[in-house]
Amino acid sequence: MFNAITVEATFHLAHAIKQQLSHQLESQDLGIASMHVRVLKVIGKSNASTAKEIAELFKRDKAQITRLINQLIDQGIVQRKPNPDDKRSQLLELTSSGQALQEILRTLSDEMESKMTQGIEAEDLATFTKVAQNMTKNLIRY
Repeated sequence: MFNAITVEATFHLAHAIKQQLSHQLESQDLGIASMHVRVLKVIGKSNASTAKEIAELFKRDKAQITRLINQLIDQGIVQRKPNPDDKRSQLLELTSSGQALQEILRTLSDEMESKMTQGIEAEDLATFTKVAQNMTKNLIRY
Protein backbone atom coordinates (compact mmCIF):
# COMPACT_ATOMS: atom_id res chain seq x y z
CA MET A 1 0.00 0.00 0.00
CA PHE A 2 1.22 3.46 -0.94
CA ASN A 3 1.36 5.97 1.90
CA ALA A 4 2.57 9.47 2.73
CA ILE A 5 5.83 8.07 4.11
CA THR A 6 6.78 6.80 0.65
CA VAL A 7 5.94 10.14 -0.94
CA GLU A 8 7.90 12.01 1.73
CA ALA A 9 10.95 9.74 1.39
CA THR A 10 10.90 10.15 -2.38
CA PHE A 11 10.57 13.92 -2.06
CA HIS A 12 13.53 14.08 0.35
CA LEU A 13 15.69 11.98 -1.97
CA ALA A 14 14.85 14.11 -5.00
CA HIS A 15 15.52 17.29 -3.01
CA ALA A 16 18.86 15.96 -1.72
CA ILE A 17 19.94 15.04 -5.25
CA LYS A 18 19.00 18.47 -6.58
CA GLN A 19 20.81 20.20 -3.69
CA GLN A 20 23.93 18.09 -4.19
CA LEU A 21 23.94 18.78 -7.93
CA SER A 22 23.51 22.53 -7.33
CA HIS A 23 26.35 22.47 -4.79
CA GLN A 24 28.62 20.61 -7.22
CA LEU A 25 27.82 23.05 -10.04
CA GLU A 26 28.52 26.05 -7.79
CA SER A 27 31.75 24.61 -6.40
CA GLN A 28 33.02 23.93 -9.94
CA ASP A 29 31.99 27.47 -10.99
CA LEU A 30 30.54 26.13 -14.24
CA GLY A 31 28.03 28.95 -14.67
CA ILE A 32 25.08 26.63 -15.24
CA ALA A 33 22.12 25.43 -13.17
CA SER A 34 20.60 21.97 -12.79
CA MET A 35 18.04 22.59 -15.54
CA HIS A 36 20.90 23.43 -17.91
CA VAL A 37 22.43 20.05 -17.05
CA ARG A 38 19.21 18.25 -17.95
CA VAL A 39 19.00 20.06 -21.30
CA LEU A 40 22.67 19.38 -22.05
CA LYS A 41 22.15 15.67 -21.38
CA VAL A 42 19.32 15.52 -23.89
CA ILE A 43 21.25 17.45 -26.53
CA GLY A 44 24.37 15.38 -25.93
CA LYS A 45 22.53 12.06 -26.20
CA SER A 46 20.48 12.77 -29.29
CA ASN A 47 22.57 15.43 -31.04
CA ALA A 48 19.46 16.20 -33.07
CA SER A 49 17.05 17.84 -30.65
CA THR A 50 14.96 20.92 -31.19
CA ALA A 51 13.85 23.37 -28.50
CA LYS A 52 10.26 22.21 -29.05
CA GLU A 53 11.18 18.55 -28.46
CA ILE A 54 13.05 19.44 -25.26
CA ALA A 55 10.12 21.53 -24.01
CA GLU A 56 7.76 18.61 -24.66
CA LEU A 57 10.09 16.12 -22.97
CA PHE A 58 10.37 18.23 -19.81
CA LYS A 59 6.76 19.42 -20.00
CA ARG A 60 7.93 23.03 -19.87
CA ASP A 61 6.96 26.15 -21.75
CA LYS A 62 8.86 26.43 -25.05
CA ALA A 63 9.75 30.07 -24.28
CA GLN A 64 11.37 29.00 -21.00
CA ILE A 65 13.43 26.31 -22.73
CA THR A 66 14.37 28.71 -25.53
CA ARG A 67 15.70 31.23 -22.97
CA LEU A 68 17.71 28.48 -21.31
CA ILE A 69 19.10 27.30 -24.66
CA ASN A 70 19.99 30.88 -25.60
CA GLN A 71 22.02 31.14 -22.39
CA LEU A 72 23.90 27.98 -23.37
CA ILE A 73 24.48 29.36 -26.86
CA ASP A 74 25.75 32.67 -25.41
CA GLN A 75 28.19 30.66 -23.28
CA GLY A 76 29.43 28.79 -26.36
CA ILE A 77 28.23 25.43 -25.05
CA VAL A 78 25.47 24.75 -27.60
CA GLN A 79 24.99 25.77 -31.21
CA ARG A 80 22.11 25.70 -33.64
CA LYS A 81 22.26 24.13 -37.08
CA PRO A 82 19.65 23.91 -39.84
CA ASN A 83 17.15 21.09 -39.58
CA PRO A 84 17.18 19.29 -42.96
CA ASP A 85 13.77 17.74 -42.19
CA ASP A 86 12.01 20.96 -41.17
CA LYS A 87 13.15 24.37 -42.40
CA ARG A 88 11.09 26.07 -39.65
CA SER A 89 13.17 24.59 -36.82
CA GLN A 90 16.81 24.26 -35.92
CA LEU A 91 18.68 21.34 -34.42
CA LEU A 92 20.78 21.81 -31.32
CA GLU A 93 24.21 20.31 -30.84
CA LEU A 94 27.02 20.60 -28.34
CA THR A 95 30.06 22.64 -29.32
CA SER A 96 33.52 21.33 -28.48
CA SER A 97 33.27 23.36 -25.24
CA GLY A 98 29.90 21.75 -24.60
CA GLN A 99 31.35 18.29 -25.13
CA ALA A 100 34.15 19.07 -22.66
CA LEU A 101 31.57 20.33 -20.16
CA GLN A 102 29.57 17.16 -20.71
CA GLU A 103 32.60 15.12 -19.61
CA ILE A 104 32.97 17.23 -16.45
CA LEU A 105 29.27 16.76 -15.72
CA ARG A 106 29.56 13.01 -16.28
CA THR A 107 32.39 12.87 -13.74
CA LEU A 108 30.39 14.91 -11.22
CA SER A 109 27.38 12.67 -11.77
CA ASP A 110 29.47 9.53 -11.27
CA GLU A 111 30.93 10.95 -8.04
CA MET A 112 27.49 11.91 -6.76
CA GLU A 113 26.07 8.48 -7.56
CA SER A 114 29.01 6.85 -5.79
CA LYS A 115 28.34 8.94 -2.66
CA MET A 116 24.62 8.32 -2.84
CA THR A 117 24.92 4.55 -3.18
CA GLN A 118 27.76 4.05 -0.71
CA GLY A 119 27.07 1.05 1.53
CA ILE A 120 24.05 -0.10 -0.48
CA GLU A 121 24.11 -3.59 -1.94
CA ALA A 122 23.84 -4.00 -5.73
CA GLU A 123 20.69 -6.10 -5.32
CA ASP A 124 19.03 -3.34 -3.26
CA LEU A 125 20.00 -0.76 -5.88
CA ALA A 126 18.51 -2.90 -8.63
CA THR A 127 15.28 -3.24 -6.64
CA PHE A 128 15.21 0.50 -5.95
CA THR A 129 15.74 1.31 -9.63
CA LYS A 130 12.97 -1.05 -10.70
CA VAL A 131 10.54 0.33 -8.11
CA ALA A 132 11.40 3.96 -8.93
CA GLN A 133 10.91 3.33 -12.66
CA ASN A 134 7.55 1.66 -12.00
CA MET A 135 6.43 4.54 -9.77
CA THR A 136 7.41 7.02 -12.48
CA LYS A 137 5.46 5.06 -15.11
CA ASN A 138 2.44 4.95 -12.80
CA LEU A 139 2.49 8.72 -12.34
CA ILE A 140 3.09 9.49 -16.01
CA ARG A 141 0.04 7.45 -16.99
CA TYR A 142 -2.30 9.79 -15.13
